[in-house]
Amino acid sequence: MQISQLKLTLRAERLLCLAQTFLPPKRGDDFDALREQLCPDLTDITAELGEEASPVLHQLAGSLASIPDQGALLATYSRLFLAPPAPALLSIGFYLDGGLMGNTCQAIEALYHRHGLARDADFRDTADHVALYLQFIAWTMAKAEDKALVADQDGARHALDDLNYTILRHGLPAMQRLTVQIHKAERELPVIAIYGLFATLTQDSLMRDAEALQKVLPRPEAPGVIPGAELLTNAGRPGEGPATACTACGKAFVADAGLDTMIGLLQAQGLSTDHMRICPECRASAMGLTAMTSPKLRKAS
Repeated sequence: MQISQLKLTLRAERLLCLAQTFLPPKRGDDFDALREQLCPDLTDITAELGEEASPVLHQLAGSLASIPDQGALLATYSRLFLAPPAPALLSIGFYLDGGLMGNTCQAIEALYHRHGLARDADFRDTADHVALYLQFIAWTMAKAEDKALVADQDGARHALDDLNYTILRHGLPAMQRLTVQIHKAERELPVIAIYGLFATLTQDSLMRDAEALQKVLPRPEAPGVIPGAELLTNAGRPGEGPATACTACGKAFVADAGLDTMIGLLQAQGLSTDHMRICPECRASAMGLTAMTSPKLRKAS
């Protein structure tokens, strides 16, 4: 398969649409666009990519239509992600390191700099905020396609290598944990059950993107395809593997089935899994309030 067949620009557009869902709907225009344009846009992109539409997309359309107004959605966003004690955080690294501003956050920001990007001076959240991270993935996809169009195969390959690495190492395992956390909070709190759907669609999209990348990048010795269905359906279910020691507190715990799947995937790719071996208690103990502003990336000077 050639890079052009990946349709990276379409994949980038899908991730940019999803990135907006993780921002607070502060303006009426934001809410209107989310309710009226998100599902049609995602449906069109999925069709152009030749992929089967996720059943979650149909469910999301009905859920969005039932939200009474912007204030109701903003209240849900605040209760889930902002108001202490926030039951979920939108920082990628939290779900891999067990805390904020850890090694994952630094590694993600280093990737931004590697591609000539830096956070906007007005952006006051961490570099690994989900919306900012998705924007970076989208930007790098577009960059890879641009490089391929001008026959810069080395440049395109380097961009794809970084995409493959960070999606497998950071994006997918973190979104798997975040999705479980949001769904759990939505079951327990009097909030609109909408952000769990956003997270599920984001996880599904990243999985499809990772599967597409495997078709153009050399595989390691381990055969097989990325187990996307297993990862999505096993999230939060009890695992069957042996107990492992938490890398934060040292206590033994059994990873859930979804985490087991991701650990196996990363090992097959020759990547370390220490950052994922964090017990639920250590993740929960690091929950707290984090400020949110609209994320922006700019060319580094």
